[in-house]
Amino acid sequence: MSVAGGMGLGPVAVLLVDQVFLLAVAAMIAREVVAGRNWRNLKVLVPVSLLWLANVVFHVEAMLSGDAVHGRRFGMALLIFLIMLIGGRIVPSFSRNWLVQRGAKSLPTAFNRFDALGLVVGAVALVSWVAAPSGMTVAVSAGLAAILHMVRLLRWRGHATWPSPLLLMLHLAYLMVPLGLAAVSAAALGLIAPNVGAHVLGIGAVTAMTVAVMMRATMGHTGRALIAGRALVVAFALVLIAMVLRVVAGRVAIGALDGIDLAAGAWTAAFAIVTWRLGPWLLHPKRAQKAVSRAPQ
Repeated sequence: MSVAGGMGLGPVAVLLVDQVFLLAVAAMIAREVVAGRNWRNLKVLVPVSLLWLANVVFHVEAMLSGDAVHGRRFGMALLIFLIMLIGGRIVPSFSRNWLVQRGAKSLPTAFNRFDALGLVVGAVALVSWVAAPSGMTVAVSAGLAAILHMVRLLRWRGHATWPSPLLLMLHLAYLMVPLGLAAVSAAALGLIAPNVGAHVLGIGAVTAMTVAVMMRATMGHTGRALIAGRALVVAFALVLIAMVLRVVAGRVAIGALDGIDLAAGAWTAAFAIVTWRLGPWLLHPKRAQKAVSRAPQ
């Protein structure tokens, strides 16, 4: 609220208020690591600290120049890299487990040097994009990263998971990473609008992956079968629809509503459905764990 409306606060006060959440998350992580003496998990503080830094850059840049283009791209780039890194582990892992249970012969390729190369090239592309979104450096690095991550995704056999909507959502969310990087590359060459890549990455990759993982994690931690019903499938579809509408915002309108209004409506509807379906599960007692063992997904 302080960031959106200021709440009558000055820019410095708003900056300070907006640091509370990420600092609290970092403090909670540090407390758990110290209490459990699991020092290897200290590395989790690195992305949280970088996100905090990006937030500081956002506010300082806005105060100094009236805009925060580098801060926005910095934060976005960090989230996309986390999807590359963590999503690149859980998506093939969940897919492998599901396929093994069904006796599939062809399984997702395990993490190897190709994946490591994709992460390195992806990091270079994202850093280049944060520094300057146009030019040959971004065009080449983002284009190469898009190809590598598309191939990486295809190696996870997402097409074989279509009977499991919950798994398929993860693959579709990750698909937005190479598509977004391809858009960044095209924009760097002046072929499309500069904001297309940001919308595909922000709404398509970050939001879609967040929703998909949130659904699965909620089901798993509340002892429910890993089954995405129609309502949750619709919610996920609305996120992707919001992305498309935002990308073509200047070309779409229904009555007095333009593409941005329609995209906002789809986005809001998606999260309203997610809250409606997942909220009661999180507020009620956990079900018996045996319910998970019968899950077909």
